[in-house]
Order: sequence, then C-alpha cells, then structure tokens
Amino acid sequence: IDFPGSTLTEALGINDSGQVVGQYTSGGVTEGYLLSGGVYTTIDFPGSTLTSPFSINSSGQVVGFYDSNGFLFSGGIYTTIDFPGSTLTDSDGINDSGQVVGNYTSGGVRHDFMLSGGTFTTIDNFPGSTFTSALRINDSGVVEGDYISGGVSLGYLATPTPELGTLVSMMSALSLIAASSWRRRRPTGQRRPVSFLAYPLYSGKQSRFLRW
Repeated sequence: IDFPGSTLTEALGINDSGQVVGQYTSGGVTEGYLLSGGVYTTIDFPGSTLTSPFSINSSGQVVGFYDSNGFLFSGGIYTTIDFPGSTLTDSDGINDSGQVVGNYTSGGVRHDFMLSGGTFTTIDNFPGSTFTSALRINDSGVVEGDYISGGVSLGYLATPTPELGTLVSMMSALSLIAASSWRRRRPTGQRRPVSFLAYPLYSGKQSRFLRW
C-alpha cells in the first residue's frame, strides 16, 4: 500500500469489505486516504493542517483525528467530534452501530470516552496508569485499548455487562491470540507488542486475567 507520490504511507484501519484507511505524507504534509477497490481517495478535513483516519466500519464511516479534534467522515460529510470542555479530542475506533471510542484532554488530564447515540461517556483511566487509550470497539461493544503503568505498555479488553449496569472487563480465550498481535504507534508508524490485562472500567477495581 503506497499512496502515489508519497514519501510515507501508513495503513491504520480496515473494514470487512477490505476498504483501508490511513495516512500518507507528501511534500511534508500529512493527510488521510481511503483505499477502496484499488482506488485511492484523499481524506482531508476542510481547513486542517493534518488529517489522520484510524478506523472504518462496514458502512464506510471513518473516524480519526485532525489538528486538535476528532472527526467523523460519513456520506461525504465531515463532522467534528469534540468532547465538551476538552482541549483535544482524538477519535480512534468506530463499530457498525456507529459507536465511537477515543480519548480527550481536559485540565491537562487525558481520559478515554465512548460516543453512542450522540452522548459522550467518560471511561475511567486504568488504576495507577500514566496513560490510557481506548483504540477500538467491536459490534458487541467490546473496547480494546492500551495503557502505560510503571513504564510498561500493556493492553486491555473491556466488555459491557448489562446485568451490572456498567462496563466491566473480561478476558476471553481469544486474548491468547490477540496478545501476540502488534499495535501501531502514532505518529511514527512504529509498532510494538503488547500484553493484555483486563480491568473494570468504572468500578475502580482491577481483575487480572493474562499478562506477559
């Protein structure tokens, strides 16, 4: 995958139809792209100096980051995603229901969020972490992300449990496969292996299932 005329191309997201989104650099400027049916299309939020798409769902809806805000690109229309009161919002993942996850900064503190049905919900930071980032959400509402604790980068899966009326974390057997995957590192495109550690998003208690 090499955007024509670019000096750097990164593929960051793919949907079930094989459509790919990512970013490319040309002439010192970084913009987003959509690769669909072998055709490249630039994704460039109007008036922005940088556009980075990170995720695309089966309907072709794209979310990402531009300048200091998140965005949704749907049906040819760009919409800003801006957590109320934040100084920076970054939208990283979208599922087929249109639920979006990402992070925002407010008062110099970084938090994760979920956007569902037009309503923002803050996801509590991992206890004891110095950095937490919600990166993806699947069609069942399972959130995947990573965090840093003690200088070590770890990952988590968070599963919604309606019976408890909140989001709690559970680790499935699939984590054994997922833990061997590699995550992208924005903006350099460097990747790193991550471990998986599940935790309750809102209860403030930690439940350890798997770590290496």
